[in-house]
Amino acid sequence: MLEGIIDILIWIMDKTHYVTRTWSIDIILLTILVRFAMYPLNLKQSKAMKLMQKLQPEMKAVQEKYKDKPDQQQKELMELYRKYKVNPLSSCWPILIQMPIFISLFFVLRDPIYYLRLEGFEHATFFGLQLTIPPLVSNPYPEVALKAGVFDLFGLMHFSQVADRFLYLPTLWLVAVYIATTWIQSRQMQAQTQAASSGQPNMMNFMLPMFILLGLIFPTGLLVYFITTNALQMGQTWRIQREVALEEGQREEASPKASTGTRPSNKAAIPEKGKGPRLPNKGKPSAGRSKKK
Repeated sequence: MLEGIIDILIWIMDKTHYVTRTWSIDIILLTILVRFAMYPLNLKQSKAMKLMQKLQPEMKAVQEKYKDKPDQQQKELMELYRKYKVNPLSSCWPILIQMPIFISLFFVLRDPIYYLRLEGFEHATFFGLQLTIPPLVSNPYPEVALKAGVFDLFGLMHFSQVADRFLYLPTLWLVAVYIATTWIQSRQMQAQTQAASSGQPNMMNFMLPMFILLGLIFPTGLLVYFITTNALQMGQTWRIQREVALEEGQREEASPKASTGTRPSNKAAIPEKGKGPRLPNKGKPSAGRSKKK
């Protein structure tokens, strides 16, 4: 399956390159194409997450009621999902669909077997940074090891694990942008679900070293892909939140109008046409009025 996706990505980049003549822009255009293709799924995911948030009180009640009966608890939760037509796994689909694309693009940018099929790609740069070379480089990249701004990690730490490894310092700003946009986008997703508990914000602190390591290992072209993805995801999340909030506002405006017909009317206080006000003695003339007559 990955070979087929790799062929498609190479074909798309080859076609867009006829127009752009810049491989870094081709990667950005490819990212935009993927994100817009994923937009309907992201919209559905956001609506499902919003509905799951509303179901939290009922879910907690079920969990508390059947805390000693896990099988019954699972059955009741599934019945609750079926009642409100919610799929708890719907939030996983965008990530699962993007994973093969990400892995395929990683191979295209890292493996000469693939990127040499794109003429001139091996020399393509982004602000002077070669797209196929990661910030953390080793012996297969002697041309980088001889450049200015290359830091010898083994000369500093003397660990066998970093022997013959170099850090290409000019790419660190790109790693910093990648980490910053990833952090902002993850916090935005937490705000969207409004499910951030006291323990969840610390998850980003635990994952930060992993993001730094991945940023050092990823080719520069893949960092461009992720930065563009994060920026587009932030914009799409903001737009989706507006759409969901607008739909909820329209439903809230419609619900009071529907409920006005069920409000009790005070018919007794409203006089009928052509008749005077209804008197408390059920229409009989009072003693004062009869004497006057």
